Amino acid sequence: MTWDADLVARASRIRLVLLDVDGVLTDGRIWFGPEGEMMKAFDVRDGHGIVRLRDQVDFGVISGRPGKATRRRLEELGFKHLIFAQRDKLDGYATLGHLGFADDEVAYMGDDVNDIPLLRRVGLPAAPSDAYPEVLQAARFVSRYPGGRGAVRELCDLVLSARGPVRP
Repeated sequence: MTWDADLVARASRIRLVLLDVDGVLTDGRIWFGPEGEMMKAFDVRDGHGIVRLRDQVDFGVISGRPGKATRRRLEELGFKHLIFAQRDKLDGYATLGHLGFADDEVAYMGDDVNDIPLLRRVGLPAAPSDAYPEVLQAARFVSRYPGGRGAVRELCDLVLSARGPVRP
């Protein structure tokens, strides 16, 4: 994949990748079981992209919804920063201020209008291909893939590529 020079320069500075969950790490659909348990599907390709990059950058989520299944998957993938039940993404981001990352060292992928303020703040604003239209306008990087179906993997590949030769 070939990306323009500005996008690669932005990606080369990334030290923290933050993601929304529903619509980014998942396709946005939620299944409820007969006992009220919530289930979501996560794409293994996105997971593999995260595994390939997680030794070089930190990962975190800022999500409007809590969820046991989500927490379990993120812990399995080695996410260090988990912020749940936070619809105001800038407020969630502010709780990470103690980490010391500059805004231009942060990538954030979101898919809906409540993600726009944070997308406008970070150095690498990203969105899946099926994000809400205003989100697509706010994003500097728009994946070719929809949420929960490879968008996160493509963002990880961009950051890896910008950091130098990519290992398998």
